[in-house]
Amino acid sequence: MTRPTESATQFESLLILGGGGLVGTQVAKRAATDLRPKRIIVATLYRQEALDTIADLKSEFDEVEFVGYYGNIFLRGRPIPVEEEVDLPSPNQQKSDPEVRKGLFSDIYHDFDQAYRESFLVRLIHETEPAAIVDCVNTATGISYQDVFLASDIVSRGLNELREFVGDAGASARSGGEAIEFPADRFHAFGSDLENLLISISIPELILHARLLYRAMTEKRTHVYVKVGTTGTGGMGLNIPYTHGEDKPSPTLMTKTAIAFAQTGLLFLMARTANGPIVKEVKPAAMIGYRDIEFSAVRGNQWKKKDGRLVVERDAYVLYETREQSLDGTFDTMPQPDEFEELTNDNGSKKTLQLAAVNTGENGMFTRGEFEAITHTGQMEFITPEEIAHDIVLELRGSNTGHDVIGAIDSTIMNPTYKAGMIRHVAIEELEKLEAETSTPSIALGQLGPPQLAKYLYESHLFHIEFQTLSRLLGENDESAPSGKDLSALFFERLKSDPLRETITSIGIPILHPNGEKIWRGPSIKIPAFNPKNHKLELTAESVDLYATKGWVDLRPSHMEWWIQMFREMRQSTEGPGSKRSSERLTRAAYLKDEIRIGEVVAWIFNNRIDPAGHRIK
Repeated sequence: MTRPTESATQFESLLILGGGGLVGTQVAKRAATDLRPKRIIVATLYRQEALDTIADLKSEFDEVEFVGYYGNIFLRGRPIPVEEEVDLPSPNQQKSDPEVRKGLFSDIYHDFDQAYRESFLVRLIHETEPAAIVDCVNTATGISYQDVFLASDIVSRGLNELREFVGDAGASARSGGEAIEFPADRFHAFGSDLENLLISISIPELILHARLLYRAMTEKRTHVYVKVGTTGTGGMGLNIPYTHGEDKPSPTLMTKTAIAFAQTGLLFLMARTANGPIVKEVKPAAMIGYRDIEFSAVRGNQWKKKDGRLVVERDAYVLYETREQSLDGTFDTMPQPDEFEELTNDNGSKKTLQLAAVNTGENGMFTRGEFEAITHTGQMEFITPEEIAHDIVLELRGSNTGHDVIGAIDSTIMNPTYKAGMIRHVAIEELEKLEAETSTPSIALGQLGPPQLAKYLYESHLFHIEFQTLSRLLGENDESAPSGKDLSALFFERLKSDPLRETITSIGIPILHPNGEKIWRGPSIKIPAFNPKNHKLELTAESVDLYATKGWVDLRPSHMEWWIQMFREMRQSTEGPGSKRSSERLTRAAYLKDEIRIGEVVAWIFNNRIDPAGHRIK
């Protein structure tokens, strides 16, 4: 047994996504040795992967509790403990299920809250509450290799069929008046093809995945998240000779790279979000290998006929009798698994392809020739999973390996500058001068950020024109402070005749009356957003509150009371640490002016009172 070192960093629990893979297994071993976690959770796609990995780990580390779950992290479902045996279809088979497609479509394009409740990944994080997560799942491959290009071509051809049919039907209807119906089976097939296309578009699914992951980790206080990413091409360029079995150049492989770096961008944002986990990413830029060298039946993705449908399944390659075909006429690429005769062994069993090969985990089996070519100097070459796991554990411990991609981006991007800070004041002074000359306030257009920004700016402007300073508003100069009801009536009366009302409503920001029963509005409304297929919405007290919070100028007394509380907290923030003139007082938590400056008021709210937090941390 390998005993953990005494000086190691202590983690209560570590969740390894893709824990049955090459890198995931080595991360578990290195973490058990160096980090001394009380519990390591191994999450895999299939049950057997988790069982084999946990059995291997338990034989080496009896001081760590190993727990296993299996299932698809990109879909809905409950995390299945390895103790339960459930027949789980492959990802391709799952997505061929109409109910699964319907749920995924809704999750990606419609109801995020339901997606969050039903997500396998979210439920796994909620159930295990890991202090740290190492994500070894090849997200870029899983999302990009749904082949949006093939799906688009299929839908395009279906559309052409439909257009031709509708054209013929229209001509018949004009000439003979007969009603002609599109065949139901072709219509349903086209609907399925269209659904497949929409859920195979990579970026929306990646964004959903990142949002689910971030929210779950934030809610469960995950301390650190390390992603094992990919360059998509093993460190090579657009000239890569190695793809996943498709022709070169491969748009699908390029999609994998695009998604891999899109995910890096999302992780970069995640790492700059307040109250979230520490986020890191390592990107191996070579082939990762290897697990074993063996002589065995070789497995791979193959076309099979099931229930009259062609499906792709990963299975041992079966050898078939060769046929000769003439090249005149048409050439049909349709897989024909039932049309060719399977070769058999002497005992009558199917003859499968068996040879000596290198097992490289998720990348599959490589023959000697393939392995020799891909690892040759100047080609993709390779890196071992143990080396990757070593750096991952160092990053988990807080060491700087120099291989954290997020840290590298942080160190090379261009940040705010001193000159820009100086010019800011010049620009603001010029704007104020033009405002005074034209007697036209410059408040908000609603084009920057969510409508909530414009809403807050216009509301704070009402306070500015009526009170100018915090002292007057809060009654600090022997003046009586107004109540929320007083402010509500005051602002309502002003907007009855102020041209500002038309400015606000014309840019799409409604104004909610003090009684909450009516609004002033213009021809369009930003919140709720217009949906041509769903534009008549039922209004409830809850929905009005939601819309008012997100993008309506809210004149109700309760909201005025909220503003009074905000201004009180701004005033209290000046009583910070240090002396009255200390630089220590200049923080995002401080509002150091007495004047109500609308931009700075809203920035203070975004810095201190928005949930989730809306300030920059780097």
